[in-house]
Amino acid sequence: MHGLEREYGDRITFVRVNIHDRSTYDLQVQLGFNATPEFFLLDEEGNIRGHWDETVSVAELKQAFANALGE
Repeated sequence: MHGLEREYGDRITFVRVNIHDRSTYDLQVQLGFNATPEFFLLDEEGNIRGHWDETVSVAELKQAFANALGE
C-alpha cells in the first residue's frame, strides 16, 4: 500500500483505520469494516466505490484508482 500511496498520494487521500482504534469506531461501522486488512475506495462524497480484502492485487487497485480518477 505504501508504494501506491507514493504513486497516487497527490491525487488520492489514503486513510488508515485500525480495527482496535476506538476513535475510528463510527467510520468502521459506516464502512462495515470488520477485518484487517480491508481496503475501501471512497468517492468525494464518501460513497464506497470499491471494497477488497487482502487478496486484492496491486494491478486491480491501480485499475480502480484510474477509473475513479477518470484516467
